[in-house]
Amino acid sequence: MKSNSRLLLAGDIGATKTTLALFDATVVPHHPFNQHTFQNALYPTFDDLLHEFLQQTPRNPTDVCFGVAGPVTAKAVKMTNLDWAIDADTLKAHYGFSQVFLINDLVATAIGAVHLPATDLYPLNPGVTTAGAVIAVLAPGSGLGEAFLVEHDGVYQPYASEGGHASFAPRNAEQIDLLAFMLKRHAHVSVERVCSGLAIPELFAFMTTRQATPDRLQTELASTTDPTPVIIQAALRALQGECPCDLAVHTLMLFADILADEAANLTLKTLALGGLFLGGGLAPRLLPFLTPDRFMPIFARGAYQKLLSQIPIQIILNPHTALLGAAAYGSVAFRRNMESIRED
Repeated sequence: MKSNSRLLLAGDIGATKTTLALFDATVVPHHPFNQHTFQNALYPTFDDLLHEFLQQTPRNPTDVCFGVAGPVTAKAVKMTNLDWAIDADTLKAHYGFSQVFLINDLVATAIGAVHLPATDLYPLNPGVTTAGAVIAVLAPGSGLGEAFLVEHDGVYQPYASEGGHASFAPRNAEQIDLLAFMLKRHAHVSVERVCSGLAIPELFAFMTTRQATPDRLQTELASTTDPTPVIIQAALRALQGECPCDLAVHTLMLFADILADEAANLTLKTLALGGLFLGGGLAPRLLPFLTPDRFMPIFARGAYQKLLSQIPIQIILNPHTALLGAAAYGSVAFRRNMESIRED
């Protein structure tokens, strides 16, 4: 393989799509090149996708860092919502890479979030930041990702979590009914089951037990294999006054309420006085439902209501935050390796 020692391949490998790009490994990454996004369903394995990307790339990297949707154990990951297995040592041997790092996709998002400019963030609650305190990241996408960052010697270190698979705890009578509905469908109802892209059709099905489905929406749903974007668009149209659809609006209000409650849970469990980032693909799409007057009364509750009301909350608008985070992680690792070689 023809190589370039200064070239870093970074990737954001999610449940439904993968974005790969090349970066200059010697600087803090900002400007990728040869960036491509792939639909995972078109590739039996990640190796098939990676091979296609490298075939399209005139310059081949030696250093690699991928953020992957799943727990990374012993430099390998079996993805949570996709039948792919990725092993760092296997990739290194097969392609001749010098270094291959696999990190959780929410770790990548967390790293990327602290590097974002203010223009890539939407302030949901200004709050008061405590310097050096933990920062939490909650990201509803295809699944529900959670992570946090801890300051050490002036540098924030990211840590993965699988908190999205913890049990869902309803907060009111409606959500108690939702849990009973979900338990008829699933042996275990995690937070992800009711607070993610995968969850929206389930929330919608629950709401149809309480409200009738409008004919137009029923027709649109019958003609698609992916109901989530149809439900979201129906709700957004209704909010904009284009076409009434209380069913879709109430579905996404329920989603937003559960998200606010889980955001508070994560903040309390990590004592994230440094702030909370809401990322993933859904948060920026659902901004009209994530308003301070609805979100904050649910988020700031209980024994620590005052503390929670002062937590800075920002919604990540940049869809490539995880990619930038993976590149930042790989770039730091590359420079450390160069320093180690010089010292030797």
